[in-house]
Amino acid sequence: MSDDPPVTLSEAERQRRRVEGGEARAWLDAVEAALVARALGRAAPEGPALTAGQALAARAAVAAKFLAVGTPRTLGLVGTGDLAPLVVAAQRAYAAPRELRVFEANPIVAARVASDVGGRVVSLAEGCACDIVVAASGVSVRREWIRGGTLVTVLEEDVALDPALLAAAQVYGERAPAGVPSLRLVASLGAVAAGLVDGRVLDEIIISLPS
Repeated sequence: MSDDPPVTLSEAERQRRRVEGGEARAWLDAVEAALVARALGRAAPEGPALTAGQALAARAAVAAKFLAVGTPRTLGLVGTGDLAPLVVAAQRAYAAPRELRVFEANPIVAARVASDVGGRVVSLAEGCACDIVVAASGVSVRREWIRGGTLVTVLEEDVALDPALLAAAQVYGERAPAGVPSLRLVASLGAVAAGLVDGRVLDEIIISLPS
């Protein structure tokens, strides 16, 4: 028997190994099935027990599946912090982007997150200049940073969206953001996943709001 001390894996490394084992695909499938069931007025099917972080990450991947461009090449992780490895895991279970861009207000956190996911640290504007932008932690997203064809997935309600961006985008969600009660929503993400309404058509800007 070896006397070597046991190897302790970092949380990021454990998450990467779960990706390789296909666990993240199960998150995505479970969340998609639950969203579809809700949209159709059915009971949610039984599925794996997910943590809050896994469920959020899987929801972002479902949004990407139905609302992002066909071959997303860049993924901006904007203020996602410790959720970033889970978001990347779920996204790779559907379609793996070639480049990961990381923005955090705290440079130390940004460097750690970038190291965990194999991405690079960028400015907030550059993090928003991606095919898919996943935003959390109270960041502010401005209209001029978002190009046509981008999907902006909002994980938390404290993300501030520029009114000009909301006006220019097709917005999917179950309820309008606080302070914008008159915002017109296209449909819920579940309705898109269930095939009740269309998702992306061309190069429109799309925003997916938190449930």
